Amino acid sequence: MHPMMIAGALLHVTLLAVVAFFVLYAAQKAQGLVKLLGNVVGVWLLILAVLAIAAAVTAPMFGGRPFGMSHGGHMEFRVIQEERTEEAPTTEAVQPDANESSPSN
Repeated sequence: MHPMMIAGALLHVTLLAVVAFFVLYAAQKAQGLVKLLGNVVGVWLLILAVLAIAAAVTAPMFGGRPFGMSHGGHMEFRVIQEERTEEAPTTEAVQPDANESSPSN
């Protein structure tokens, strides 16, 4: 794993844990629905911190992608090389599709 990835994950997890601590502390002092909401948000932040650690640890197993997920809008291209036989080269003319029309001026 790249050292900068470890540092980034550690900083993010630390930030999430500190925010979760303060949210849970504030929820402890609150009453009623605010207390429930604070507890839910605090636990959710701790779950996100644990998932961030798991993503950083498992990323090398999935080719550098956390949990094997693709990176947002990035596209992955693969080049496939087909084997050709040395028989006769194909000389078929490529016909345009019926739906395609040639540009006219």
